[in-house]
Amino acid sequence: MSSVNEIKQHLKAVEQTRQITNAMYLLSTSRMKKAMQHIDFNLLYLKRLRATIKDILSKTKNNNLTNRFIEDNGLGTAVFVVVTSDKGLCGGYNSSVVKLAEEEMAKYQKPMVISLGLAGDKTFREKGVKPEYSWYGASQHPTMNLASQVANKLIELYLTNDYHEVYVVYTEFVSSAVQEPRCVRLLPLLRRDFLDVESEGDKNAQMIFEPSIEVVFDQLVYQYVTGFMYDVFMQSAASENIARMTAMQNATHNADEMLKHLSTELNAARQLQITNEITEISAAAELGGV
Repeated sequence: MSSVNEIKQHLKAVEQTRQITNAMYLLSTSRMKKAMQHIDFNLLYLKRLRATIKDILSKTKNNNLTNRFIEDNGLGTAVFVVVTSDKGLCGGYNSSVVKLAEEEMAKYQKPMVISLGLAGDKTFREKGVKPEYSWYGASQHPTMNLASQVANKLIELYLTNDYHEVYVVYTEFVSSAVQEPRCVRLLPLLRRDFLDVESEGDKNAQMIFEPSIEVVFDQLVYQYVTGFMYDVFMQSAASENIARMTAMQNATHNADEMLKHLSTELNAARQLQITNEITEISAAAELGGV
């Protein structure tokens, strides 16, 4: 059995660890709630954008609208944007995203990897895959400015014709109890991608585009890609913090169990120490009496 002093030191260390894990749990809870507030608003924005894009596609289908963003030329390879966290201690959150990305990337020859998150960047480099571009802070400090930077780079790469598809791999926030890794094709925007969208305008109304339908559609695409990436940041942030909440909650629970065990062990060690002291005193008294 360990000595009383050793057990006390162990108890102190576990108590300090418990304070840290509990603080991280509370911090992750606050950040998760903040991210969830933005998700609903951004989904409404994306819904309106998608409805507008569908209206244009449906009304111009017979007018032979040709646009670089709605045609899959089948040339080149694909770009994969992988969104992970910048920090650890969030269970299997990062590993599940990277695993899904690797499965999808295996379908293409020499795909480009863009990493959003230190954890994913490190994992890919350890596996011998060097991300072509890296951004950090997407989940810790998601901003529209960062979403715009990433969107501009993705559109720039897509328009080179070296990459005919752009995919985003991230964790979708389904609910506070369910978060699922997803791989979504962002570009090109094919008509079948909008079958689930309800049109908001009058189907029989004639639309006038100024200065031209191509210019209007191009601007919508830029706004859509930026809004989509911002939504990905927010959903990833909420999912990451829920994963960290769960991990820290489990760690705090384990610390509580360990503290109970150590307290029992400390009481037993104290009892043993007192018993030994009484035995020594009794033995000394008997020797003195002799």
